[in-house]
Amino acid sequence: MSTVKLSQWEMMLLEAARANGFVDEEIIHKLRTDNRTAFAEVEDGRFDFSDLFELAQQDPLTMETAIREGYQIKFTTINGVKFLLNKRYGLSAETDYAVQETALDQIRLADDALAAVHTTLSPNWRIVELEKLPSHKETVVRIELAR
Repeated sequence: MSTVKLSQWEMMLLEAARANGFVDEEIIHKLRTDNRTAFAEVEDGRFDFSDLFELAQQDPLTMETAIREGYQIKFTTINGVKFLLNKRYGLSAETDYAVQETALDQIRLADDALAAVHTTLSPNWRIVELEKLPSHKETVVRIELAR
């Protein structure tokens, strides 16, 4: 099966739910049962999860595959990349990495996280490996806008 593609907004909703403590099967169950109130407190109610519920109703297999097996973002902005790094890996801009106009620099990622970011980011971004840290099983990378 080909890679499931989500919009940046759908990625943000999914990753916000995960960062709020929802596990994947719980998210799937809540989407299947149309339990919208379960997400009301995510990010203090900042997000409207209607788009995620719509996708789950229109194409449940795509949504469940994205949740269980991963996805690629169709098109990502620099703020979308920062959101992903924050919600999925707990990394904060300017604290855990440097922010430049068209790049995020000096990001330390565990090797498994790096593999996931490679498959998740949209093609308008590229990842440049700067330094391998084998003793920590981490890599320092730069995520930059592809030219």
